[in-house]
Amino acid sequence: MSQLLRRAWLSFDRVMLPSLPAARLGAFRVLVCLVALYDVMLYSSMVFADAGLVGGDGEARPWTPIFLFQVLQVQPIGPDAALQVYRVAVISLLLGALGVCSRWSCAVGAIAFYYWTGLAYSFGKPHHDKVALAFCVAALPFARVGAAVSIDALLRRRFGGRQPVDRYVTAMPIRIGQATLALGYCGAGLSKLFLGGFDWFNGYTLQGIMLGHQGHWSWWVGQSPLLCQIQSISVVAVQACFPLVVFWPKTRWFFLPAAASFHLMTWMTMDTGPYMRVWLLLFVFTPMEQIPEWLRMRLSGPKGPAVVTLLGVLLCASLVGWVALSGVPLWSVLGLSGVLVASFVRYCAVHGWNR
Repeated sequence: MSQLLRRAWLSFDRVMLPSLPAARLGAFRVLVCLVALYDVMLYSSMVFADAGLVGGDGEARPWTPIFLFQVLQVQPIGPDAALQVYRVAVISLLLGALGVCSRWSCAVGAIAFYYWTGLAYSFGKPHHDKVALAFCVAALPFARVGAAVSIDALLRRRFGGRQPVDRYVTAMPIRIGQATLALGYCGAGLSKLFLGGFDWFNGYTLQGIMLGHQGHWSWWVGQSPLLCQIQSISVVAVQACFPLVVFWPKTRWFFLPAAASFHLMTWMTMDTGPYMRVWLLLFVFTPMEQIPEWLRMRLSGPKGPAVVTLLGVLLCASLVGWVALSGVPLWSVLGLSGVLVASFVRYCAVHGWNR
């Protein structure tokens, strides 16, 4: 029995507490802190509006505290207190992204982030797309997130003398982020099967959802039962099998674009929003520390001009699509794109592609 428990613990330790490059954990810290900062700023107008009505002449939205706030008996706050919480959250998350007193900054940022999110959710409706981000933010202070890609590491190398540099660290927060994302997708896929049964695969359920929304592509997709059926089968298959990414990393090159495409389709057909937090957190499944070197090798090789041309075309296409959806003047974005592409091509022509 003891041997069985020991093997189980070693397996758990190997899966949930992997030893990964310190640079990857540092890049993960930067990513999570910046996404959390984006989220805090995204909800700032709503929280300030509700806080400004607390104790005033106006009528704020009903205060329905989340479970943790109910346990701690947290009460709504006024505008001055909300401003202080906002400042603490922004400053601590910025310091965490820069890697200044990394673990302490991430700890303070996590507390402020949770409190700020609790205020937003206690006045409004919670959104499930923030679950993975919440777990990632909470896990950062419990690992050596400042061992690389941080000002802490820079100062340690500069003034630490012969102190050894950590190249590999226990990257528990990365695995927690991967697990929460994988379980979220898997739960969404299995719930469709358990609640809707195999009738979900006939496409009529998805077709009814499409025709009931006013998204950009909802009418076009909803007119085709075959297309709705293909999408119904594909969505369940991708979501239910998404945990394979955690245990079989080679499958990420299929599942990550598939997940991003799923969120793009829901945005365009159901007007659910871009799910920017989930899109950015999908990078947790990639070797983020290798991205700069990979780009350098691709751009300095003989295929550099073709790669730059392809990236420029994709950038311009993305900008044009964004303009079509957001209403920004087309001429301004196209002009900016032309200036950027022309400047980069001019630099490469003068200094050479290898440089």
